[in-house]
Amino acid sequence: MKNYHVLKPLIFVLACVIAARFFLPANWTPVLALALFMPYVTQNKSIQVLMPVSILLITDLFLGFYGQTMFFVYGTLIFIALISRYQSTGSLLSLMKYTFGSVLIWHIVVNFGVYLNGHDGNSLVQTYVLAIPFDLRLMMSTVFFSLLFYSAWATKEYFISLTEKA
Repeated sequence: MKNYHVLKPLIFVLACVIAARFFLPANWTPVLALALFMPYVTQNKSIQVLMPVSILLITDLFLGFYGQTMFFVYGTLIFIALISRYQSTGSLLSLMKYTFGSVLIWHIVVNFGVYLNGHDGNSLVQTYVLAIPFDLRLMMSTVFFSLLFYSAWATKEYFISLTEKA
């Protein structure tokens, strides 16, 4: 039975990698929602950070690396995974607040990294404006996957409570 607790996250990581790589459009990814949702899944703080980062790393191995901007991408994902433990109250409202906040943090930090690395020679304001369509897709996917993960978790919790009453 102990192996099942190791196998479950590995299957989930594999499913997210396959979905992100082969089935989902650009900037439509479960990774940010997963970083926000991990405190609902496990109390292990290492897994809360390592699981979303490992998914991103595996997909980057397939899609390719993108220079120094990666430090901003991975740093932001780690930061969001770390602050997500403070929102895991079991409340959908709390999850949605952090969902919107995390995409805003992502927009500010990652696109600042894009600007610093001189992609396209745009000004900082132009970089932020040009990133809006990409980050809106990221927002939609993060909201969608957060709701999906929360619904699955709430359903599981509901059935567990029913079996405990019986």
